[in-house]
Amino acid sequence: MTFPISPEDLNKEWLNQILRESASLSEGEKVESFSYENISEGVGLLGVVVRVHLCYNETVRGPTSLVIKFATDAPENRELANTMNLYEREVIFFNEIAKGLDIPIPKCYFAAMDHSSGGDVIVLEDLFEYSLGDQIGGITAEQALMVVDVVAPLHAKYWGKGEEVFPDMQRIDSEDFIERSAASFYASWEKALERFPEFFPDELRDALPAYVDAMEDIYREMGNRTKTVIHGDVRMDNALFGNGVQGLLPVILIDWQNIMISNPLYDIGWMMFTSLPVETRRECEKDVLERYVAQLKEEGVQNYSIEQCEKDYDVALLFIIHFTILIAGLFDISTEEKKRLAETGLERSIAAFFDRDCLKLIP
Repeated sequence: MTFPISPEDLNKEWLNQILRESASLSEGEKVESFSYENISEGVGLLGVVVRVHLCYNETVRGPTSLVIKFATDAPENRELANTMNLYEREVIFFNEIAKGLDIPIPKCYFAAMDHSSGGDVIVLEDLFEYSLGDQIGGITAEQALMVVDVVAPLHAKYWGKGEEVFPDMQRIDSEDFIERSAASFYASWEKALERFPEFFPDELRDALPAYVDAMEDIYREMGNRTKTVIHGDVRMDNALFGNGVQGLLPVILIDWQNIMISNPLYDIGWMMFTSLPVETRRECEKDVLERYVAQLKEEGVQNYSIEQCEKDYDVALLFIIHFTILIAGLFDISTEEKKRLAETGLERSIAAFFDRDCLKLIP
């Protein structure tokens, strides 16, 4: 099937085709017209996201709206996404992996990758009843615990056996991934210092050359933890909250571009170090980690102590800070929203880095 790779390419014939093939329309029912609005702001660093409103020829059981994701139209961001196979990974997730999971995820109507252009398209149910998490404003401790309750069952299901179940899935410590990902950091860390000098204390600035030299070993150290399948981007622009509304789930994770096999505290850390205000993280950090360990145990993971969890958490922080620096140095920050995303990522992750004395972990 040919498919659109930008919102301008959308047409009703293709929309009818994917809805029929996903058994979402009955015989004779069809889309007569559609319109779309861009909802990328705040969630579109690596993609263009649109909400498509559908009008049918009669009252039908088909969805009244869809959310469709396309590759970003910012060249530097698209290049980074394809360097790390982000679009391809999400397409594979929805086409091959999602059906085997028992955690809340959006229904996918269609997902495909155009390797020649580096573009993709993913058509998802529109969970408009839910509220999107606030990456910049930050989430509450209660919301952080809700997210733990979603990611822990995913981690537990493949605890220590992700590579066996999914031998072709991206691994955090594979040499090809290390080479590609670290190269983006090498090209961006000095630019981050130039763009946002006020966020880098002298102590960190002095330590960065050693950190850069150790970067590939830090990737490998992530792989030395007990590994499992992770979401890989648990920031709160990728979480939808039900807000206690009857019939809605507490939280649903979206954006599965970063699914991989890794140290599971990557997921917990990515949320804690980028999506919680600094004081909120400090107040609830212990509770969140204890809840995570308890949830793993409830899901059948044995002999994983809070002490080991904290060690894995600190290694994840040592790793994650290079991504917040990379984002600050490499990504498009032409709008105030995108600039604030970069700034809050730096502010929160660097504060956590010093709170947890991670300088001592730099080889």
